Order: sequence, then C-alpha cells, then structure tokens
Amino acid sequence: MPSSSSRKTPSAIDALGEAISHMREKLFPFSFVGWLTLGFVSLLESCGSGSGGGGLQNRMGRPGSLEDPTRLAESAFAWIAAHMIIFVSVLMAAMVLSLLFMWLRSRTIFVYIDDVASGRFDLARPWGEHGAHADSFFILSLIVQGAAFILLVLIVGLGGFFVLWARASEWGAGALLLGLLPIAFIFLLAILVAAVLNMALRDFVAPLQMTRNIGAREAGNVFLSMFARSPGLLIGYALLKFAVSIGVGIMVAIACVLTCCIGVLPLIHQTLFQPIYYAERAWSLKLLAQMGEDVFSKLAPPPPSRYEDPSEALTGPIDLSAIDFETPPGS
Repeated sequence: MPSSSSRKTPSAIDALGEAISHMREKLFPFSFVGWLTLGFVSLLESCGSGSGGGGLQNRMGRPGSLEDPTRLAESAFAWIAAHMIIFVSVLMAAMVLSLLFMWLRSRTIFVYIDDVASGRFDLARPWGEHGAHADSFFILSLIVQGAAFILLVLIVGLGGFFVLWARASEWGAGALLLGLLPIAFIFLLAILVAAVLNMALRDFVAPLQMTRNIGAREAGNVFLSMFARSPGLLIGYALLKFAVSIGVGIMVAIACVLTCCIGVLPLIHQTLFQPIYYAERAWSLKLLAQMGEDVFSKLAPPPPSRYEDPSEALTGPIDLSAIDFETPPGS
C-alpha cells in the first residue's frame, strides 16, 4: 500500500538533492568491500543496456560499399544463402545471450534498488527475496523491448528498400538523402520512445512492484495512473535526468582520461564512480517517496536487537512463586 509519510509537493529537483544526501549518508565513510559489491551489482544491471560495435568504419571506408548498395545487398544475401547454418547458429546464439542478459539485468535491477533503499551491500539476499518480482519484470521488459526491436528493424528495412528502389530508379544523391530524412526522423523517434519506456520500467515500474508487492503489469498500470495525475512532474524528471546525464557523462569521460583510461574498465569504472550511480538510482526512488510510494520505509532493515548476544535474552520461564501479590507496594 502507498505510504503517506511525505506531505510536500513532489519535485524532481528536490528528489535529486535528497538522493545526493542519501548517497553521502550511506556510502561514507568509505567501505571498499561495500563499494566493490555495489559496483558489481550496478555492472550486472547495465548488461544489455549499452551497445558497442566496431568494424563498421572499416567497411564504410571501402570504395565500392556505398556506390552500389544493390550489389552489396545481393552479395550479403548470397553469403547468407551459402552459409545458412552458420548464420542461423550465430543468430540463435545472439538471441539466447540477449535473453540471458535481459534476465540478469532484471534480477540485478531489484538487487540494486534494495541495496540503495536499505543502505546495505547485499547480493544473495535481495537476489532471492525479489526473484518473483524480477521474473515478472523480465517478461514485461521482454514484451516492450521486443516490440521496440521489431519496430526498429521494420524501419531499417523500409529505409533499405527505399535506398534500393531509389538507386534502381537512378535517383541523385541529393534526392536520395532528402527522401531518407522522414525515415531517419521516424527511426530516431522510435529510439527515443524505446529509451523513455526503458527508463519508465527501471525507474518507476520496478520500485512500484516492491512498494505494493504486485506484478510488473499491475505496477505498469499504477505508473500510468500516476502519469495521468502528474504528467508535468514525470516529464520534467525525464528532461532533467537527460540534461544531468549529459553533464555527468562529460565529467566521467574527463575523469577516465585523467586516470589513463583505467576508469574505463567495467568493474573499476562502476566501483570508482559508484556515488554517481548510487545517487542516480536513489533519484527516482526519492521522487516516488514524495508521491507516496516510499520504498525506503518498505525495505528498511529491522531495528537491532536489545541484546548483542542472543543468549542474553530472557527466553526461559519466569518463576512467579516468589512474588507477593497481596502486600501493597511501599508497605
């Protein structure tokens, strides 16, 4: 059930300040083991969310690759037809790895939320404790990201078909580029929508699952109702997060250069810049707490026992035979 601990008007800027304060409180004084654990968790959470690729530049630099796209496409299809088993095997392996990374990311999203909200440095406990929520989140993410991937493939296919048709019709380079502009705009718009949906799932749907103990689909409906009530707040959060991410990205890139690119190594990078990732993760959680969905109270660790040693607790039977119940006190 939603918490009503906060009465002030929700603000994305105030939530960012609260997230930074929460980061300072939980990460300092410095704990090497704690930072390393959180760095490992945030590294696993980033699996599948980034993309990399080389090799395109070398192929683009060949003199005939852009001059005759029809012949290039025919060569590609001919290679696929001649090596169908290899092509299908590589494609299936890529799909399996993608699913594995998505499932792993779904699990560690909940682990990281738990660690940030509770202030602990755990991996095994939240991994099993939130397993059902993570599996439900994985299914919803698979549907959303799968639909986005299919849409992007269709747009790319449309662009490729248009290029082949335009070249066959002997269009000039200027007319070809002009005709590609609407397709490129739709492609960029689809990427933006996919990124926003992914952010909504990670920043809001997953925490709502934990505060309300519900599945991903139900949490998605809760988020949509929250968005209908406060569209300006959530859109402002997304825009502000985009602006902050640009500034932080520039700072991190400079820091990586100053460390002789040691900070680029994945685990070292996540551990070294853990305060940034920790505060970013706490940002949406603090905003949700302002809106009445307090995951911090939900996941707060239990208070310590009065007895440091459990054997000191009064667990044995109490002998009441020596107590005089008839004589009034003080007499």
